[in-house]
Formats: sequence, structure tokens, C-alpha cells
Amino acid sequence: MKKLPLSSEDLWIQRWTSSLSHQPSANLRHGIGHDCAVLSSFSKNLDLVLKTDAVVEGIHFTRSTPASLIGRKALARPLSDLAAAGATPRAALLTVGCPNPRSAQRLRQAYRGLSLLAKKLRLPIVGGETIRTRQLLLSVSLLGTVAKHHSPNRSGARPGHLLFVTGKLGGSWPRRHLTFTPRLPEGQWLVRHKFPSAMLDLSDGLGADLPRLARASRIGFKIHPDQIPLSPRATPKLAFTRGEDYELLFSIPKNRVPSLLRRWPFSTPLTLIGHCLHPRQGYHTSGLPLLGYDHLR
Repeated sequence: MKKLPLSSEDLWIQRWTSSLSHQPSANLRHGIGHDCAVLSSFSKNLDLVLKTDAVVEGIHFTRSTPASLIGRKALARPLSDLAAAGATPRAALLTVGCPNPRSAQRLRQAYRGLSLLAKKLRLPIVGGETIRTRQLLLSVSLLGTVAKHHSPNRSGARPGHLLFVTGKLGGSWPRRHLTFTPRLPEGQWLVRHKFPSAMLDLSDGLGADLPRLARASRIGFKIHPDQIPLSPRATPKLAFTRGEDYELLFSIPKNRVPSLLRRWPFSTPLTLIGHCLHPRQGYHTSGLPLLGYDHLR
């Protein structure tokens, strides 16, 4: 039988997705190539976790950024949010915006970079969309699961709770924002053992993300700048304002801290940086600006 011709769009999608075609999932019934991805239902003992995120040329990367690292970052960013939920990623959808034929070739390399991280996590890419845009973009939507009623939100911190971060801060540029490792095992372990009263990932800097936690929990806070774990050549100000560290920030009741520190099983550093206050006591940062990355500024 004569082969039916592929449109230019279909041909490129076939090329892009060739590296994604062998990612098994027991729950996946229909994936790439169908109008909708179809997954069998998960356990009644699990909550579903949904997240979407995008990287855009000129905002999250430049024309000189290696394409494989663009794809990796596109997937790693929403995975960091799942880490803050303590969730296990189960499936991903990928939307790409392609400006021109030159970008189509670049996207092929981006898919490969994304695929390497997906395969490492045994995460199936189950579908998506392709559109023509003025600039290159990749948008990833994730489906994850977490034990029912276990996932912390931003509103559980209370006065007297202590504030911890994972890893080191302030050193995301020029390269770490492309190569960071989402703290999935750390977030899953913290949530499984019910340590965080509130938790989020540091995507926009301490100066933006910590106030979000404080507003949601209706608390004040005090930060000790000399205790902030810094990347080489970073400063406390950069930790507050630069963003894209993708570490975890969480609060924890004081009486649970000894158990946390004794049982922490990871080489990832865990650092106490401050504590939560009554809202009337306000925010105390020793002069560091409560200002992080803002897309609309």
C-alpha cells in the first residue's frame, strides 16, 4: 500500500517525538498520535496534582542557549512545583511554539534534552500541541499523584514555626537555572513523613516567594541573612532577588525539627534560615529587599 504523505507539521512532530516513543506507563492507554491522552484511573488513596509551566525565548533563555538545555528546563521547572507538593509525576503534555523552519530543527534538540530527563524519571510524554508563534516557546503540563490529604499548601505556617531551605541559593545564573535538579525525592520524603506545615519551591527568589507563603498563612517572619546557604560568589541579596534557584522553602513546627535533622537521608543541604512571627510583628529581613522576579514588572 502506498504511504500517505505527511504534512510539514506532521513530519516535524514525528521527528521531534521520536525520542519520546519508548516511555512505558502502566496507566497509559492512548498517548501521542491521538486526539486525547487516555490514562486509567489511579488509586482512590491518591490525590491528583496538576501543574503547567512555560519557557519563552528572551525571558527564560536566549538564542545562544543550547537547545537540549531549553528542553530540559521546560520539564524541570514544573517538576520543581510537583516537588513542593510532595508529588510523583505520572504524565506530561508538551505544547511547542515554533516561529520558523530554523527553529523546527532547534526544537528537535530541545525534545531530546527534555526526553533525557523524562526517561530518567520514567515519565511518559503523552501528547500536546504545536503552534506557530513569534518566538520559540515550550509549555509543559504535568499530572502527578500524592497520598490523599498529605500534600502541604502555602497556608499552614504558624507563628513559632521555623523556616528551612534545601540546597544553596543565589547562584542560578549563568548556567544553574538550566541544569538544576528538581528536589522531587526530598519533597516526597518530607511530605511522606508529614514534616512541612507549608511548602513551596523558590522560583522567583526568597524576596518574592517567602512573602507569598507569609500572605497565604497570615504570618510575619524574621530571616537571618548570615544563615542563608549561598552558592559560590552569591550574596544574600541575590538569594532574595535573582530567582530560579528551584530549591524548597518550608515551615515546620519547632518540636519536629530534631526528628527532621536526625532522619534527613539526603546529601542535599538543609538549612534553618528564620522563623515565623505573629502577623502584627511584620517582616524582618535585616534590610534585604522583599523583591524577586516579577513577569509583569
